[in-house]
Parts: sequence; structure tokens; C-alpha cells
Amino acid sequence: MYRQRFRPYSINLIFLLVAVLLTSCHKEETVNASAFQSELRSVQKLVLARMTVSKMATIDDLKLDEAKGARQIASAVISAIKPGTRRAAYSYDTYLYAYIDLSGLDADDFRAIDSKTIEITLPPIEIAYEGRDIEIREEHYRVTGLRSEINAAERAALKEEMNSVLKQEVENDSSYANSLKDNARKKLETYFTAFAENYGININLRYPDGTIVQLSSPQEAGKDKIVIRD
Repeated sequence: MYRQRFRPYSINLIFLLVAVLLTSCHKEETVNASAFQSELRSVQKLVLARMTVSKMATIDDLKLDEAKGARQIASAVISAIKPGTRRAAYSYDTYLYAYIDLSGLDADDFRAIDSKTIEITLPPIEIAYEGRDIEIREEHYRVTGLRSEINAAERAALKEEMNSVLKQEVENDSSYANSLKDNARKKLETYFTAFAENYGININLRYPDGTIVQLSSPQEAGKDKIVIRD
């Protein structure tokens, strides 16, 4: 009677094929992170928050004890002997905004975590001046007696001085930038939550300071965002 014999290498080949099939069945695909690069880059400068900063200053007679130099002393003496009052207060607004420039995002800023999640390394949030009022506002004006009216040249000089002082205050006081950046982060995370929902994915945002914000999946209601700090 003829018996068919299986050679050892045939059995090994069968086991190899089965292992390959099982591996391919359990292999988890990752999301194509680079597919989102061009869309986000096209956004370019994304304005996230704005702030109005007000400044007030006064025009008043120079006091004798505040005068410096012969010309100021002479002016202070004349002001002291002239009857009447000469005083005015003016204010104006300067506008700041916070933005993020997405045009510089490259392939290295996108990393696939799993089949539903990508991590995006963000550029820094920047602060810029948007502009200022053309004219200053008159808040108080009182000129009496023999005092001269406050003229346009004085108001223009005051405005430039106010602008210079205000910019210096903004640069030296970090609370302005911190407040703007805090609001900007909230708007940025709202933007990327909507972006994730549109594509049905999860997004981890990595800020330049190392903070990672894991935005919850739009399909998983009731979950809050998770913040990880290095």
C-alpha cells in the first residue's frame, strides 16, 4: 500500500504561512499624519486672541520744583504767577493680538500615535501690535483765567509719549502677554478639536514648552482634555 509522506520542509512552510497571516491580521494601521500638513500650513497666520490696552496722561502746568534747566524754570515761574488753571486729561487705546503661524509646519511636526491619533508639535504663540487709535480722547479739559489753550502740537507730543510709555509697560509687564497667550491656547484647542472632529481623529498638541494636551475623541462624549507637562 502506498503512503504519502510529508517532508519536514513542507510542514515548516505551512507554519510560516499561518504565522504571516496571523501577523497581518493583527497589524494595526497608523493614521496618515502627513495628510494634514498641507491643510494646516495653508491656514498660515491664525489669529487667536485680541486685547485692548488703554493709557491715560495729563497736560498740566510744570511745577517749579519739577523744572529742570533755565527754560523750564522760567516757564514754571510764569505759570506760577499767571492767574487761572490749565489742565487736561487724554486717553487712547492700543490693540494687541496673539497668533500662531502654521505655515512653517513640516513633516517632522506630525507624528502618528495609532490608527486614530496624531501628535502635532506647534510653533510658539506670538504677540504683535495691531494698531492704535488715530486720535486721543479728551477726558477732562479745564483752562481758566489768563492761561493759554492746549494746542494740537502739545496733544500730538503727549500721544507719542503715551505710546512709548505704553509699549515699554507691555514689554516689561509679562501679565499682558500671559493673559493673551492663555486665551490664545483656549481658542487654539477649540480650533483643533473641531479639526479632529471633522476628520474623525484624535489630536495631541505639543507646545514649545513641552506641554502636551490630549484632546478627547469627539466620538467619546464626557471626556475632558488631558494635559501632560514635561
